[in-house]
Amino acid sequence: MAEQVRDAVSDYIREHGLKAGDQIPTEAELCAAFSVSRPSVREALRLLEQERLIVTEHGRGRFVTAAASLKVARPITVFESISRMLAALGYAHETRVLSARTIAASEDPLAEIALGLAPSAEIFVLERLREAKGEVLVYSIDVMPLAVIGSVPDETAFDGSLNELLERLGQRPVMSSANVAAAFLPDGVLDGPARAEPWLLVSETCLSESGLPVLYARDYHRGSKISFNFSRQ
Repeated sequence: MAEQVRDAVSDYIREHGLKAGDQIPTEAELCAAFSVSRPSVREALRLLEQERLIVTEHGRGRFVTAAASLKVARPITVFESISRMLAALGYAHETRVLSARTIAASEDPLAEIALGLAPSAEIFVLERLREAKGEVLVYSIDVMPLAVIGSVPDETAFDGSLNELLERLGQRPVMSSANVAAAFLPDGVLDGPARAEPWLLVSETCLSESGLPVLYARDYHRGSKISFNFSRQ
């Protein structure tokens, strides 16, 4: 909900032509405008401050920053789930599960290091494809410590957002440390022309509010279908 409110406030700034120094509506006005709770509005405003789109002046209110004029669609710095990203890009996508298994962390050294686990710790590994109209858009490998999620998730959770699953477990991811690189798909994932295309690999360690690593994701985005934007300040 906070992410939706963040996007709505960002849209408001753009649609109303607000410039640097202009004041945005109060928390109460935003609650009424979007029919959401005050905690959701406060979290959305916190996210906008993190993105340097607004600034708080105590005793006066919140104001648009110069960076707001650089706001770009789907910036790579925004933390959001793959499901939400694809929906925002207009894709009515489906999820195909390739594998779901529990292994020792030592069998996935990258995840072991990223999540700060002992070699013997158990991890849950979910491998999925996101497809739209018969074309693969994203190939994902998601790893969660079994100690964090408690048990292997029910299969009904495999089609949706793991961020939402973790939120239901009280471990909502709120930020991540990410690396972006050009890459080809690992052997055996796909056949056909898509296999030869360059993909954009985003590897990220997602952290809860307390700073606990709760998810290590490796998402291969199909370069011919998905791109990201960014501003330089």
